[in-house]
Amino acid sequence: MKKLERKNWQREIFSLIKKWQNSGMKQKKICNQHEITLHAFYYWLRKYKQAHERSENGFVPVEIGLLGNNSEKEEIQIHYPNGVLITLNKAVSLSRIKALIKAI
Repeated sequence: MKKLERKNWQREIFSLIKKWQNSGMKQKKICNQHEITLHAFYYWLRKYKQAHERSENGFVPVEIGLLGNNSEKEEIQIHYPNGVLITLNKAVSLSRIKALIKAI
């Protein structure tokens, strides 16, 4: 599976986990509805919790990555733990990026 496909799958499964958390449904039922195994759900639930827990000093993990094969079209994506995704042109200033990260 390519990295972008994994990121898309991760976003989808994290969305499903949020839906489950807000629904009060049993894990088995939501897995049956969305045709995923309970084992896969537990795996992704663990990943979700790791991605969403705050560190001891109050910081939250933020993932920053470059996208695109053409250097003229490279973008920076900031994935916040709460699911917010910000995509910026690579020409955005470092101070602007810092401000966006600090806003969380």
